[in-house]
Amino acid sequence: MSGYRDSKIIEDTIYQTYIRFFEIAEGRRRWNLFKDIPWEQSNPEATELLGDFVEQFCGVELYLPDYTAKLMHTLRRSRGRGWFLANWGYEESKHSLTLEKWLIVSGKRTEESVQDFSDVVLEGEWDPPFSEPRQMMIYGMIQELATHVNYKRLRQMALSEGDRALGTALRFIAIDEMAHFGFYRDVVKTYLALDEDNTRADLAFVFKNFAMPAQRIVPGAEERARRMAEVGLYGPREYIKLVKEPIETALGLGSIKQLQRQYLDVEGRPRRFIVPDAPGLATGAGTLVSAEE
Repeated sequence: MSGYRDSKIIEDTIYQTYIRFFEIAEGRRRWNLFKDIPWEQSNPEATELLGDFVEQFCGVELYLPDYTAKLMHTLRRSRGRGWFLANWGYEESKHSLTLEKWLIVSGKRTEESVQDFSDVVLEGEWDPPFSEPRQMMIYGMIQELATHVNYKRLRQMALSEGDRALGTALRFIAIDEMAHFGFYRDVVKTYLALDEDNTRADLAFVFKNFAMPAQRIVPGAEERARRMAEVGLYGPREYIKLVKEPIETALGLGSIKQLQRQYLDVEGRPRRFIVPDAPGLATGAGTLVSAEE
């Protein structure tokens, strides 16, 4: 799959989506972790719980080499998505460095303990949860909005504990994550416009099987996720209200549950439809491909 490409009209549209994304990033969104964050306003009296949550996000970010290498191999011939992934990797590396710096500056962790944690985390390896590139675009859309919500709510916790350094850092990071979500959302809208039924089937499948990245391989991740839900930071309720339902609305999908009943087969796999002959005229009433075909 190293040579994966979609049809020319889809590739051209996605590339233009990336150019718009990059123009806004360069003009409005760039920030410097060394100059733009008031590190002197870190609060050493912030709770250990806040430190644990930040460390959890650090752990997820540490799989950046896996995220970029394994997805770039699939998308290297898709310029819009490949170039987006390169930019995304730069921004996520900055997020990781920023969170690590806060852990050390705030006194929640030492440089040695941060390195030890990194070594343990990287004993595991992340693999893409879906094999199809379109499904991974959908996964990225859901994951980026969920990550934005997590960081936005973690920022509220940091500010409530009087840590303006972390509050400032998380504001920058949350804005980046929302921009990433916007790119993926617009890519999925392109797929819906040009191949609606197959895209709806993939949406139903990915939502059915969605889990946050590295949830099962970061040490202590499940326990920290439970604590996040307990304190109202992020859990199943927040996922439904702040992630799933907004995506349903943004894409005009109606109910995801209804989508799953309509577009998944009895084994929970996406049904497949003939791609419309006239791109852009998809109506949601495509022809189902039979098992014999």
